Amino acid sequence: MKKTLIALAALAATGAFAQSSVSIWGTVDASVNFANGDLSSGNQTKTSMGNSQLGSSKLGFSGLEDLGGGLSGKFWLEAGLANDFGGGKGSNSNNQASGAAPAAAGGQGIVFQRRSYVGLVGGFGELKLGREYVNTFIGVQAAVDPFGTNGPADSTQMMLTLGAAKGIATITNASNMVTYITPAMSGFSANLQTWFGENVSGGSTSNDGNGYSVTAQYAAGPIFASIGQQETKASVIGDYTLQAFSATYDLGVAKVGYTYTHEGVKAAAGDLKNDGNLLGVTVPVGAMNLKASYIASTNNVAGKDQKGQLYGLGVDYSLSKRTKVYATYGSITNSDGGAAYGSGYVGALKADGTGSALALGVFHTF
Repeated sequence: MKKTLIALAALAATGAFAQSSVSIWGTVDASVNFANGDLSSGNQTKTSMGNSQLGSSKLGFSGLEDLGGGLSGKFWLEAGLANDFGGGKGSNSNNQASGAAPAAAGGQGIVFQRRSYVGLVGGFGELKLGREYVNTFIGVQAAVDPFGTNGPADSTQMMLTLGAAKGIATITNASNMVTYITPAMSGFSANLQTWFGENVSGGSTSNDGNGYSVTAQYAAGPIFASIGQQETKASVIGDYTLQAFSATYDLGVAKVGYTYTHEGVKAAAGDLKNDGNLLGVTVPVGAMNLKASYIASTNNVAGKDQKGQLYGLGVDYSLSKRTKVYATYGSITNSDGGAAYGSGYVGALKADGTGSALALGVFHTF
């Protein structure tokens, strides 16, 4: 539930505060996680407290001002929360390793790393300036994941592993971004984004951190489909690209979905790729949602394909409009000598290793 603060009359009268409304909102998610995995030292287990296992924990502030003539000004500040230990989530100032925030647990305060922008909205569409989600991720790859890219069955641990392994800073969010969203026309819309690494010209790394995302989607009735591509320049790591397609069909009794992703890195030692396919279903039953997914991915290393599979099962139950309890289970298997998938459970899995995790938690929105 969002709590809206109406502009104070005294401030508005002085012209110091012309904001129409400001909203403060967020979610808090906490869980107890039980995980195991095949490491080089043998099968290891881990019990931990997690956050964001059903939905991302966050704190947000947003505002909208009516400028007249169908035009509005807006701002959005959204911070990720690590509420299991009371910290924030790291950000990146220039989409490169040099701009990374402290990674140590407890070393990062509240930072609006999820979204931090100001913009205009009108009949022309929407224009945003600042940090934002890369829409090839949020509007395509993540759009139909039954688990919302959260928890033990999170699709990103199978479909975005190449970018993560190479330290690409713009897989999900990018700083210094300009975003334009077209109006919806007969169900069709497009999202165009470009971002800047903010390097001076004339050097071998001048384009590092620069990138773009282009997506298009159709949403009408029971059908949703989206397609997109993003690219970020990285002279040392290798230029990173993500191409994705997703679609869902709502049958009423269930929503079924499919996603395809292709990650690529053009490295000096040879091109790398990771391809993933997801099938998912969500079945609402009263106050309960039953969810399942299957992902098969192929990681190409030195010209050899190494495969992995993820099975996900989950259930969430609404105790009220704002509070849910949930259980999510995920199981990953590597094959063909690979070990690219599932390292987030207990650590780096050995070749052909398997891992699984169960999260039991509570999710609350405000």
